[in-house]
Amino acid sequence: MDDPDLSARKHLAGSDPLFPARREEAWGRIVAALDGVLGPAGYVWAKTTWTRISPRGKSAVHLQRDRYGWDVRIVLRFVTPPGEVPDHPDWPGGEDVTLLEFFEEAVSDPGTLAFLDVLERPECLDLAVEVLREQVLPWFEALHAG
Repeated sequence: MDDPDLSARKHLAGSDPLFPARREEAWGRIVAALDGVLGPAGYVWAKTTWTRISPRGKSAVHLQRDRYGWDVRIVLRFVTPPGEVPDHPDWPGGEDVTLLEFFEEAVSDPGTLAFLDVLERPECLDLAVEVLREQVLPWFEALHAG
């Protein structure tokens, strides 16, 4: 979703002495929401990444923080035992995949979550969780199965 006043909201947050603590609160909400779908699927959380390992490779759902501290992006990876990206018809190429890859057309990447949005509109996490549950996990499962 395009937010025309995002820069104004960022400016207000940047001058808010409570924003660092609020950002960590949003981070905690994101981790809890994603862990609710990834944990039961066998993914293990460590630092910023959930991973699952099988004989076919290692899949990962990584939370990549924006260097300015405004948002986090969900990045997907799959690495074969030799350390390469999979040679699979469903793999789009490159090392990193975002949730945007699961849409024909999208206004923005549903896996890029602004901390301000997570705090003000927690339901913005719902689409990312749904895409992970309904599309990403079956896709990863197919890669693990070969």
